[in-house]
Amino acid sequence: MSFHEKAKEPTLPTAMNNKVLLLIDWENLFMSLYHALGMDKMQVEHRIKGIIEWIKKDLGGLLGNYGFLFAPGHLSIYHQAICARNNLKLIICPKRHLTKPKRNNKTGKLMFEEDTVDENIIWFAETLVDHSHFKIICLVAGDNDYVPLFEELGQLGIKRALAVPTIDSLSKTKKLVNLVDKHPETHKKMILRVDQI
Repeated sequence: MSFHEKAKEPTLPTAMNNKVLLLIDWENLFMSLYHALGMDKMQVEHRIKGIIEWIKKDLGGLLGNYGFLFAPGHLSIYHQAICARNNLKLIICPKRHLTKPKRNNKTGKLMFEEDTVDENIIWFAETLVDHSHFKIICLVAGDNDYVPLFEELGQLGIKRALAVPTIDSLSKTKKLVNLVDKHPETHKKMILRVDQI
């Protein structure tokens, strides 16, 4: 029998063997929790630990034993220390200065700089798809900017999980939620509400 005759349809191995790429949109996480719970009840580190525990318990081991947190340049030393304590590799995404101001689609305000976190997360995920072996991606965010990425990953056979900071952090169309895959054993969508940890 040749190798090709023996090959079977690829299946998702048990959770312990899965490698999960964890990508955290810091501002989406932080600002959503801040607006929903207030500064004194956010408990960001507790919630990050909860996300990691959920991944390890239900989805698999973190790729390289760490996750990736994408943040703008003004991330505080306190929050940088949270990253270090929780094996999160911090990737700073400086704001891009605009040569011509433009209106923010969400707020209507005139912007002189634009955020680069979303585009860096998308670039990073697309780059790792070609160079790493992971079965699941877990995104900590809720906005539709990540819909094209989730569509692309689905076409490549990578399972998609979502840790939503709050219900209000989701886009009203909930397109991102619709692209989340079901867990192979429980058959429930792989979604975690971070504000409920």
